[in-house]
Parts: sequence; structure tokens; C-alpha cells
Amino acid sequence: MNTTRPGAFYAVFVADVVRSRTHQDQAALITALTDTLSWVNQRAPGVQPLAVTVGDEFQGAYGDLASALDAALLTRLNLGTRYDVRFGVGWGEISSFDPERAPMAQSGSAWWAARSAIDRVKEAGSKRHWPRSARTLVAGAGDPLEGAVNAFLLCRDALLGRMDDRDLRITLGLFLGQRQADIAAELEITQPSVARRQMENGASAVYQAHLAARSLTA
Repeated sequence: MNTTRPGAFYAVFVADVVRSRTHQDQAALITALTDTLSWVNQRAPGVQPLAVTVGDEFQGAYGDLASALDAALLTRLNLGTRYDVRFGVGWGEISSFDPERAPMAQSGSAWWAARSAIDRVKEAGSKRHWPRSARTLVAGAGDPLEGAVNAFLLCRDALLGRMDDRDLRITLGLFLGQRQADIAAELEITQPSVARRQMENGASAVYQAHLAARSLTA
């Protein structure tokens, strides 16, 4: 259900699957997206639930930047390496022309900023001195907040880009508050292996960075 109010400020994101046309089974892709978004909506509900819009594109709205960034990360972690996704996060107003058709039929500075941000992510891979790992950027938050958040995201994405599915699952477990022993049983590895990967491969860094970033965002 859409609970946004015209004139209020929100953090929204527009997202899509990188190189989606290379996936032969498009039905499986959409099913995976739909299932993942439903899973994220239960654990990180926003003011406008995550939903697939057209093709492989999806979007949602949140009351603050930290919540939007957490939801975007949970989406990415849940999908794992099956599907590579990118996000443009915008901060601003939402003008809903037809609330019953949400997330369609909307406009406003939040959506314009999100579209600008995802365009920057798409362009990043072709620019010199920009990391190919960049998958999430923010627009519309204003300086110095926007610069600080984007600096955090560039470094975070570099860590995530080096992770395999086990590392991503361990990172997800941290955000879900799961015990290392339970994660180890699911992955069919030992608890000490989970602990080692968590500390050495970036899971703990990503988790702690997200906790710290919550104090930065609007």
C-alpha cells in the first residue's frame, strides 16, 4: 500500500539487473526478483513497498536514506551472484498522480534524483579511474551528506564485488542477526570457517559500515 504524502521528503530507489538481456531464462529472472522483493518487504518495509515495474526494473520508497540503503543491500545479498543489480537512490519529494497505481504514475524530485543516480552508476563502468564494482549511488541529498554517503558506497561496493555467494550469505546473516553455527549448517561448512570469512572477506566491515552510515543519512 502506498503511504506517501505529496510534499514530504523520501528516499526512493530505482534499480535494475545488470546485463539482464544476457539471461536466457527471463521468466526465472522475474520470479527471482519478485520473490526477493517480497522477502525484503517483510524485513525492511518502506512507505511504498518494493515492486517490479517494467521488465527487470524495480523501485520502492523509504522514510530516510539509511532505510533505503539497507533495503537495497538486503536485495543484493538475497539475490547473491545469480543476478547483478544496481541502484540509483534519490532524496526528495514524491508527487503521486494516482496512488492506486503506485509505484507507477508518479513524479517528483526524489524520482528524478534516483534516475540521475542510476544513470551515473551505468556510466561509471565506462569511465577511467571509476571502479567497475560501483553498483549504488545517491543523488539529491546535497553536500556534504551526498558526497560522504557516495564515498561510503563506492568502498562498500568494492568489498561486495569481491565476495562469492558464501561471503554474501554470511554478510546477510549478520544483518538478520543469525548465529554463525546456523549459517555454517546452511552452507555446509564449519563455524570457524564462517567466523574467518566474516572477519577476513569483508562481511563484518560491510555490516559495521552500514551501522555507522545510519548516523550520516537524512
